[in-house]
Amino acid sequence: MPFCPRCGNEADPDDEYCDKCGYNLFQKPPIRPVRRRNEKDEKDEKQEDDRLGAIMGGAILIWLGISFVLRNYGYIGWGEVGGVFLLGIGVILILRGLLEYSRTGIFDTALGFLIGGGFVTLLGAGVAFDLDEWWPIFLVLIGIVIILRGVTEHDRNPRPR
Repeated sequence: MPFCPRCGNEADPDDEYCDKCGYNLFQKPPIRPVRRRNEKDEKDEKQEDDRLGAIMGGAILIWLGISFVLRNYGYIGWGEVGGVFLLGIGVILILRGLLEYSRTGIFDTALGFLIGGGFVTLLGAGVAFDLDEWWPIFLVLIGIVIILRGVTEHDRNPRPR
């Protein structure tokens, strides 16, 4: 049996319109452009990912050193070193997400970095600046965003049942 290309509802072969969403089943679905990949493109992407991984690793190591320098000069105490370090890692992850979005133009590829970076940044700020009263609210908000994202993603790409 065929399925509706819009909502994924099962349809009889004789049906002209989908019973669920009213889509014209005889209308040809829009053709999505297919990007052909070749080995050179894949190799270039792999090299780009390796470079970005090395840059992130180096930035994290530099931030760890800066965190200890701040401690050694007395700007922060031993209790705040971990929080300041997490705060910096979160900012690095957020910047990586923004870079990924600017590079690809696809928000979904950056979403993990942005959510993870936001969480780590807030966790670090909570530890470093003793913000333990309100930062758990951010966890709830991130959870809501993830759930909504999952629900809307399903609606945009229906699967046949």
